[in-house]
Amino acid sequence: MTVYVNDSDLVQYVPMFFAILIGLCIVLWLLFFFLKAKDDSKPLQTVRGKILEKPIQQGNIEWYVVECEDGRRLKLRSFQANRVIIAVGDVGVISYKGETIQAFQREG
Repeated sequence: MTVYVNDSDLVQYVPMFFAILIGLCIVLWLLFFFLKAKDDSKPLQTVRGKILEKPIQQGNIEWYVVECEDGRRLKLRSFQANRVIIAVGDVGVISYKGETIQAFQREG
């Protein structure tokens, strides 16, 4: 059995492919800014804590599990992975809004 594909059939799908790709990029971009705006509307909180683990890094977004002085554990993210360098075991003062780390001041 032989299947023949005409080149003109494939050419008609190229614009649709790029339209879907551009639409997906726009949706992801809007989701990123929606998450940032949602966290920026919350009050700034500052705690002293220790970084227990860094489970996930997705591109420029890093997630951290933080244990506060009072025993609470928080899962916080940083959209500034290339500017705010945090390692597992670091102890310091963490300022965050919502789930987003705004600043980290290492101690010691």
